[in-house]
Amino acid sequence: MVRMRPRALLVPLVALLACAVAVPAAASQERAHPKPEPVSFSYLGETELPNALQFEGTTVGGLSSISWDARTGKYLIISDDRSQIDPARFYTAAISARRGAVTLRLEATAPLRQADGSPFPPTSADGAVIAPDPEGIAVDPRHRRFAWSSEGERVLSPLTLGDPAVRLADASGRTTATLPIAPQLHMNAQEVGPRRNQTLEGLSYTPNGAQLWAAMEDPLYQDGEDPAADHGARVRFTEYDAAHRLPVAQYAYPLSPLFEAGPAGSTNGVSDIAALGGGRFLVLERAFTTRNKIRVFEADASRATDVLGRDALAAAPMTAMRKRLVVDLAAVHGLPRIDNVEGITVGPRLHDGRRLVVLVSDDNFSTGQVTQVIAFAASGL
Repeated sequence: MVRMRPRALLVPLVALLACAVAVPAAASQERAHPKPEPVSFSYLGETELPNALQFEGTTVGGLSSISWDARTGKYLIISDDRSQIDPARFYTAAISARRGAVTLRLEATAPLRQADGSPFPPTSADGAVIAPDPEGIAVDPRHRRFAWSSEGERVLSPLTLGDPAVRLADASGRTTATLPIAPQLHMNAQEVGPRRNQTLEGLSYTPNGAQLWAAMEDPLYQDGEDPAADHGARVRFTEYDAAHRLPVAQYAYPLSPLFEAGPAGSTNGVSDIAALGGGRFLVLERAFTTRNKIRVFEADASRATDVLGRDALAAAPMTAMRKRLVVDLAAVHGLPRIDNVEGITVGPRLHDGRRLVVLVSDDNFSTGQVTQVIAFAASGL
C-alpha cells in the first residue's frame, strides 16, 4: 500500500498497547523452564545450487529465509524476488544431512498471493503499486499455514511509503491475514521509524506455536546509528501472541559492531532468527564489507526490558537481551566458502539426539554469488 504523506509514528500506539495489555504474553510462562545447556554446533557439510537454476518456470535465487515443517518433514524457503524476475514466491524442499553429505531437492514452488488469490504484481514505475520485499518465513506448528514478512518501502522522491508487514498465508500461499505491526515500525518521511531495506528480516514461531517473533535487521532512526567498526547497535525483536495476532512485547537485541572498517554500504544486521522457546533464540548476524562475515548467536530475552511502549530505546534505562557466540562461519574447518547467508532454521532430531540446523544463502540473482545450504548438528536445543 502506498502512502503519499508522512505518518505520525505514534498514532496507533494507545490503541495497540491497550490491546497488548489485554493479551497475556505467554513467553513469560515459557521462561519458567530450567536453564538449558548452551547451544553448540558441529559442522556437517555444505551444498550449492547451480546459478540461475530453472525450476517449474521460475529462476531459483534470492533465498532469504527457511523454515522446517515438522508435520511434513519438508522445508519452506522464501525468495526475496520483488516480482521482478518471477512473481514473489516460496519453495518447498527436502533436505538431508549427515557428516560430509548435504542434499537439497526442490519439490514445489508457489507464488505468494494476495487475499483475492492473485500473485503480487511488481512495483509500478509511478510507485502506485508497491511489491512486497519477502525476507522472512515461519511455519506455524499449530496450523497448516505460515507467516512471512516484507520489508516495505521508503522512497522520498516521489514520496512512497509502504509499511513493513507480517502476513499469514495458507498452505497455497494465499494471504489470510495481515498482522498489525508495532507502532514504531511504521514508515515515515522524517528520520524516524525504519530505514529503507532494514526492517523485518527475521521471523519465527516458537516450537509450541504460542508466539511469533519478528526481528528488525537494523536499528530504527530514533534508536541510533547503524553498526560500524567502532560500535554496535540495538535492534527490536517483537513478540506476537499467535492466537490473538497482536504484538504483546518487544525487546532490544545488541547487534555486534561491524567486524572491520569498510566502504560505503558496509553493514551488519540480523538476517534471520529461530525461536527456541523460553525467550531463547538462534540469531543469524550477516555482515558485509568487501567480504561476508556470518555469525550465529544464542540470545536470551528472559531478563530484558519490554520496550514495546517506547518510541526511542534511550528514553529510559533498559536491559537488552543477552547473547553469546555459537559459531563464526570463518572458523568452520572444511566450509568451502562463505556467501550471503540469510536464513536459519532448526530441523529434525538426528540419530544421536542432536538437532539439525540448516542455513541458506541469498545469491542476489548474481553470477558472482552462490546459493548455499549449510548444515550443522546442534546440541542444547
